[in-house]
Amino acid sequence: MKDNAATLKLVAFRIHPNQEAQIIADSKRLNISKSELVRRKLNGSEAKIIDTSGILNAISKIVSEQARVNNNINQLAKHANTYRDRISLKLFQDHTIQMAKHLEYRDNMNKVLKQIYQAIK
Repeated sequence: MKDNAATLKLVAFRIHPNQEAQIIADSKRLNISKSELVRRKLNGSEAKIIDTSGILNAISKIVSEQARVNNNINQLAKHANTYRDRISLKLFQDHTIQMAKHLEYRDNMNKVLKQIYQAIK
């Protein structure tokens, strides 16, 4: 709810120092103003008041790990192409099946990561 500053009312009230400390800590942790934090709580948006930094860090680690896996796959493919005549057909077929499973898993994971990112954006 974006309002013009002229339409907003200043409200002053007394709270316990522990409550003030909690408001300050929560607003810093969530990187929002104290006023925005109170407005969200009053609007019943508490479910949306989450610390996304942990989630974003986890997504970043997953993306980095996925990049390393993709690099390893490229190295394996280069090796397989170099020694193509020495690889048995059965081994090549097994590898192809495993690669297809990995690519399906990777695509599903990427889809879920995009959905998580959109939800917290």
